[in-house]
Amino acid sequence: MKKQPAAATTRARILAMVMIIAGVIAIKWCFSDASATRLDWLLRPANELVAFFSGLTFTRLEGLGYYNASQGILIAPACSGLNFFLILLATGWCLAVRCPPPARLGWWFLGIAASAYAFGLVANSCRILVAISLYRWRIAYGLFTPERLHRLEGVIVYYFCLCLFAMLLSALLHRCRGQAADVSSRPRHGWLAAGLYLLFTLGIPLVNGAAARPALFIEHGLTVLALVVGLALVVKVWQNRQQTRQ
Repeated sequence: MKKQPAAATTRARILAMVMIIAGVIAIKWCFSDASATRLDWLLRPANELVAFFSGLTFTRLEGLGYYNASQGILIAPACSGLNFFLILLATGWCLAVRCPPPARLGWWFLGIAASAYAFGLVANSCRILVAISLYRWRIAYGLFTPERLHRLEGVIVYYFCLCLFAMLLSALLHRCRGQAADVSSRPRHGWLAAGLYLLFTLGIPLVNGAAARPALFIEHGLTVLALVVGLALVVKVWQNRQQTRQ
């Protein structure tokens, strides 16, 4: 059996990754106006985790989400973490195509989907718990309004969790192929995660009309870009120091 040329293999993988991203975007479009009822597969387990760790009691409001009257907290469809789950899904599947396991890619896709769901659920629940703590501590001051702190906390938690998910999955894929986790591959999966995060948090919302509120979109966009670029610079400096020591 002839081996495919490296260039043809690369093109095939790029095409597969493009199709994966397009498919995940289609899923996002299908859920664009989803109600709390349609998103209950994300909202209910998140509510149970948040209730368990916070000690708060939430009541389900049909079509709205889960509400705690004493604190005035509503876990609404916007808090479902659907967008983050889809980013994890796209990142995981693209990594599996870029560094395919030895066999049974279909089972890997199912496993990655299940892992993305579980990982996204935990990350989203942690984000909600931190948001509740920020609300309780009332640390908002000056330019750092409660709304801005809430957005900033969400960006930080989600992006760092995405990077962790990509790093762990990449290491697992290399190990299953019988390869050592190549340090030089870290920037590549890092750029993949960063690119997908920017696409789903800025690119798609921009196309969908987020620019209708330009001040809010620009502020959010600058926050996201500052975090992504800042983390990339930190990683680059760390890698340069590691190479210098060697």
